[in-house]
Amino acid sequence: MKFDFDTIGEWAPRLSVALDALVPNQLRERVGNGPVAWPGDALDIILEDVERCDLIAVTRAWLRAQTIVAYHGSRLSADEIASVRAGGLMALDPAARKDRLEKTLSRHPSWAEASNGFDAVVRDFGDGQFGRRQGQAHLTISRGALLTAFNHYLVEGSEFDQAVAVQLLGKGARALLQEGRSPVLFTVEVPGSRAIEVGERWLHDGAMPGLVRHVLQFWANWLYDPAFDPGTQHVDFGLMFYEDIPPGWVAYATLIDEARLLETYRR
Repeated sequence: MKFDFDTIGEWAPRLSVALDALVPNQLRERVGNGPVAWPGDALDIILEDVERCDLIAVTRAWLRAQTIVAYHGSRLSADEIASVRAGGLMALDPAARKDRLEKTLSRHPSWAEASNGFDAVVRDFGDGQFGRRQGQAHLTISRGALLTAFNHYLVEGSEFDQAVAVQLLGKGARALLQEGRSPVLFTVEVPGSRAIEVGERWLHDGAMPGLVRHVLQFWANWLYDPAFDPGTQHVDFGLMFYEDIPPGWVAYATLIDEARLLETYRR
C-alpha cells in the first residue's frame, strides 16, 4: 500500500485499524471531543492512556510496510527532466554541475569579471563555509507544502545553482537560470523501510521519530476533525539521502503552472 501524507482521508482509517488494540474506540471518542487548540494536543490526549513506546513501535512497523510517497520540486529543461526519469535524482556533485552552470552564467554581462571567483563559490556552497549540500538529495512528504509554502524550489530551481549565481552576480542572475526551464514536481515512491531509516538517521535518544511523530499527530488531529487537511499546514519534513535516488522510485514528473505558483511565492 502507498502512504501519501496529504491524503489523510485514505491512510488514516488504515492506520486506525493497525492501532485498534492500543487506541480503543472510547479513547478515540475522547480525542474527538477535544479540546484541541494546537497540532500536538490531540496526540497528547492519546498519550495520557497509551504507552508511548508501544504507539511508536506499531506506527513505525505500519509505515515500514508502506510505500512512502514523497516529492521533489525543481525548475528544469525538458532534457533535464528526461535525465531524471532515466537516471534518477542525483545527489549534489558540485564538480559535475560546474560546466552547465558556467555555460549558463557566462551570458551575464559581468561574467568576465566575476568568473575568477567561480571555483571558490562552487566549493563554498558545495561543502564549504556556506553549506554542506554536497552528496545530498532531498525529498519532502507534503505535496501541498511544496507547492505553496516552499515553492521557491519550483520558481527558482536548484538552491545550489541559485546560491552560486547570486553570490557571484547578484539576484538578477536568477533569471538566467530560469530561462528555458519549467517548474516540475517529481513524485517519488520510497520503500517504507528506507524512509524509516533515512528519517531516523539523526534521532536523539528518547525523541519520537520525525516521520512517526508527524503521522501520529496528524492522525490524532484527524480523529478530532475528519476534514483536517495536512496539505494546508505547511509541513516541513524531509527525507535527506546521501546517495542518488534511483530512477525506479521516480513515478511521475508533473509540470506545474507557474502562474499558480506565483500566487503564493514569497522570497
